[in-house]
Amino acid sequence: MRAVVERDDVTTPEPAPGAGLLHRGAASPVYNDLPHRVLKPGVRKIINRLIMRVTLEGLEHVPVDEPLIFAGNHSSWLDGPLVVIESPRTVRCLVKSEMYIRIVGRLLLISGQIPIDRGRPDREALHTALDELSRGGAIGVFPEGTRGSGEMAAVQHGIAYLAVHGRCRVLPVACINTGDALPKGARWPRRSVQVRVVFGKPFEVDVPANPRSRRALAAVAEDIRVRLLDHLETARASPGESAA
Repeated sequence: MRAVVERDDVTTPEPAPGAGLLHRGAASPVYNDLPHRVLKPGVRKIINRLIMRVTLEGLEHVPVDEPLIFAGNHSSWLDGPLVVIESPRTVRCLVKSEMYIRIVGRLLLISGQIPIDRGRPDREALHTALDELSRGGAIGVFPEGTRGSGEMAAVQHGIAYLAVHGRCRVLPVACINTGDALPKGARWPRRSVQVRVVFGKPFEVDVPANPRSRRALAAVAEDIRVRLLDHLETARASPGESAA
């Protein structure tokens, strides 16, 4: 199986002959999420009340006991950290390997984020994500593939691959106003900007008859894109009520 990666998502050409239809392993090391359970509540308070102004909505939609893919729009560097910090459960995001340097790299590793090399077929990252799902864990992806307008105009097919082969639901996350809170080139978030993180209801994807087919995965990816866009537009239309 080969994978071509763009940032924190992955697109997959046809697997090699003889490859299994669905993920069979759980061979990567088990991540100990003690740092999340111990540190996240305090970090969340500091982020939401002192450094930024963040409100959370839809926490009741987040299941705590099933494999899950958190999928969000992507317009700012804040999106990934906010999904990880604001989620009531441990989320391991696929993050481009270039980020794993110095203190940032150490923090990413400690928090269990999964490095992915977008310059080569990165089987290890893909298998690690599927292993996490097979153990009942949660993976975070930004299926637009890279930072942009965050309008969900197109998504990479990798999220479809993970959802189909991981046999899990997808939970949409709308990160509202993050681009204004931390515009490109800014070094520190603007506390004057109200940021909203809106968790939607998880949904299932249809498993195609041939889960190795690129055309079938493209259809699944388009269905996911439409659902994520619908959640994003609904979240933007809502004034927001819940406090962090």
